[in-house]
Amino acid sequence: MTYEEKIEKLREIIAGSDNIVFFGGAGVSTESGIPDFRSEDGLYRQKYKYPPEFMLSHTCYATMPEEFFRYYKDKLLVTGIKPNKAHYKLAQWEKEGKLKAVITQNIDGLHQMA
Repeated sequence: MTYEEKIEKLREIIAGSDNIVFFGGAGVSTESGIPDFRSEDGLYRQKYKYPPEFMLSHTCYATMPEEFFRYYKDKLLVTGIKPNKAHYKLAQWEKEGKLKAVITQNIDGLHQMA
């Protein structure tokens, strides 16, 4: 089956479905400028003294609040972001009654914004 045939088959499946559950992660929002964790510019490849899970932990907040807030401001307060085509397609499917749930660890709010 060619790529085009696979895409057409997927379109047919989606068109005939009203019970879609979308399972996605950081890759959905990278097109909108949100960094992921493992890519070249990802959060795990940054030059910080501690890994992201520590920098955002309660322990870091309680013992090194300056570092906690510096990291939060540098890496998590992204301004000017907008939903991308994937977010808008999911919103469309939700309005059409096809999409029943979005399962994600993303906390950027772009699904809701769309």
